[in-house]
Amino acid sequence: MQFEEHGLTFEHSTAWLGPDPTPVPAPRLLREAEGGPAPGITTGKTGLYHVELTSTIDAQAKIEVLIDDLPRWSNYTMWLELDRRTRWGELYHLESSMVRGIAEHDWLRTAYTYAHVADKGDEPRVDHAIEYATVDHDQIYVVTLFGTPGELARIEEVVAPSLRTKTQNGQAMVPQTSRLDIRKFPDSVSLAFDSTVMVIVADLVDGKLRARGGGSGVIVGRDGSILTNYHVISDNSEKEPRLHDLFIVARYASLDKAPRLQCAGKPSRSKLQPTLDLALIKCDTDLDGRAWSPASSGIWATLAEASQSNVTIGERLWVLGYPDRGGGGLTLTEGAVEGWTGPDGTSGRDYITTRASISSGSSGGPVVDDHGRLVGIASAFRANGKVGLVRPLQTASQLLAYAAAGWTPLENHTEVALTPTSVEAAAEGVRIYTTITDDATESPIRDALVMVLRPGVSSSSIDLNRLDDQAIAWGRTNANGEVRMKQLVPPGTYTVMVMAQGYEALIGDSELHLDTNTPPSFDPWGKIGLHSR
Repeated sequence: MQFEEHGLTFEHSTAWLGPDPTPVPAPRLLREAEGGPAPGITTGKTGLYHVELTSTIDAQAKIEVLIDDLPRWSNYTMWLELDRRTRWGELYHLESSMVRGIAEHDWLRTAYTYAHVADKGDEPRVDHAIEYATVDHDQIYVVTLFGTPGELARIEEVVAPSLRTKTQNGQAMVPQTSRLDIRKFPDSVSLAFDSTVMVIVADLVDGKLRARGGGSGVIVGRDGSILTNYHVISDNSEKEPRLHDLFIVARYASLDKAPRLQCAGKPSRSKLQPTLDLALIKCDTDLDGRAWSPASSGIWATLAEASQSNVTIGERLWVLGYPDRGGGGLTLTEGAVEGWTGPDGTSGRDYITTRASISSGSSGGPVVDDHGRLVGIASAFRANGKVGLVRPLQTASQLLAYAAAGWTPLENHTEVALTPTSVEAAAEGVRIYTTITDDATESPIRDALVMVLRPGVSSSSIDLNRLDDQAIAWGRTNANGEVRMKQLVPPGTYTVMVMAQGYEALIGDSELHLDTNTPPSFDPWGKIGLHSR
């Protein structure tokens, strides 16, 4: 017998019933979203067509067919991987990925296992599946076979060789293998591999979580903080730009594999600086949609940072990132520093310019020097991709301060405001003053923020979303680097935090000690030196 719908045909035995329209399984992520797709949409342009063929011989065997409009994101391999992971969650395991030529047309064959329960309360069982997927100029076709290994072999023997689509022109499918350019590079550059992540963005459309695009990011905090471009997580394709519903982070696996999808979060819970095209994101759910902390998954590798003052014309830079096309593997390109530029080609030092190739999927990825030190993040390209623009790390100093001090993703707390606004002043205590300088040049630093934190607040419990609750006194430096706290500080032992644009945040646990003998106006340190980024 022959299945024939929406340009897809294949052969199957007479033992199959259907096809029966069936709803697309609800995604495990974004569980709070209501509504769902109408089963078996078949009118107009394809939209979403999803049916199931069941076997009269084996109740566990089935064939699922999904036909949809061509995804907006051209990395179809990772689009499909996200679809499987958001359906099966942590109980999904990829076994193999390969491209099979059928009638001179590429099909991506993916074998995987998944655990599930037929009814609530049942013991989970592990089953097997084989997925065939391809695209033409306007549709994606996904045919999935379910059953025992023996049954799958029999089903595949009939179905796979007969797979045909209405047209054969479309992007070639590739397996989930890495495309790392193995050109010669300094050993220290490989330190950046573990710190480079893929950032996939997705929206809930007709009850289905659809990958809409992707970019790259770099881990900048051991708490799982990731620095990327704002445009990676925002959708500017509509008349009114909006944040995507979800981002999913995939972490580097090895040179011969695509990155592993690990966790998710919401752009609306991130720290955003749209005017700088920067964003600081952090996962807060696992792939089953449960509350999750990056600290539970081991080490989040960060990189040593290069000082902007050490970046010189002609110096070699390396750009790491994940391309929009292909199997999702890491890419590495090199190019010399050509200079600096302002927005839209004007004069300034807003961007470092380089001949290193920056693709759209590399946006947000780390740019490192020969020593593996982080110089900035890949942001854009000009002149047909021949001039790469790198946002210097110093530009992201406020976001890096969040990563250093610790922060909690909160809905609609996207602002970057490192200033307390309503700290309750103590009636009695000591007026703290001091001077903040550059530790290399000893020149004064203007507008540095100095905070004394309440008793019990340490470096491990700082939350920059709650400065009003956690600070007991604060002040900003004047042109001479001098600061005088706005509030009195009672006797006790306190953690002190100092932050300034372009400098590493300084946090000293139990750094300030005051008692009844401390003078009413007191400089505990003489001066505090900050290290330039």
